Amino acid sequence: MTSQFRKGAALVALTISALMVLTGCMKPLPGATVFSGSNSQHRQATCWAFDAEELGAGDCAQDLIAQAAEGDAVSVVSVIPGDIVGISVEPVVAETGWFVVLGDQRMTADPVTSTYYRFTFPETLEIPTEGILLQIVASTGVGARGIWVFKLDMAS
Repeated sequence: MTSQFRKGAALVALTISALMVLTGCMKPLPGATVFSGSNSQHRQATCWAFDAEELGAGDCAQDLIAQAAEGDAVSVVSVIPGDIVGISVEPVVAETGWFVVLGDQRMTADPVTSTYYRFTFPETLEIPTEGILLQIVASTGVGARGIWVFKLDMAS
């Protein structure tokens, strides 16, 4: 019985060690924060390629945007037209540059290479009742490395 106990204890120890190694190898996904006024939301990348040479976000971006349009898996930030919307990303995102897309319009011609970007929410842009999508797209220069999708709605 002692031999079986030792084998069982060894198996449990091996299983715990394997789980600790696997958990330790998983990198956290980079995050982005969007805020306007006193309202802010932070989320990790929904799609992300740890290797900047790998184009990992393109595959899931369309599904993510479709889900967001239906209200799934999206963080909501309330805005007032004419107010500042700020976006903060982690340094790993800024290394290769990133873009902000409001609705279907890219907000800058060149990639943002700092960890912070802000813009005035257009007063003339009407926010539909379902909100408007704000995408943060990390770039590799030739494609998307990562994506975050938020929804902006009218503050009440």
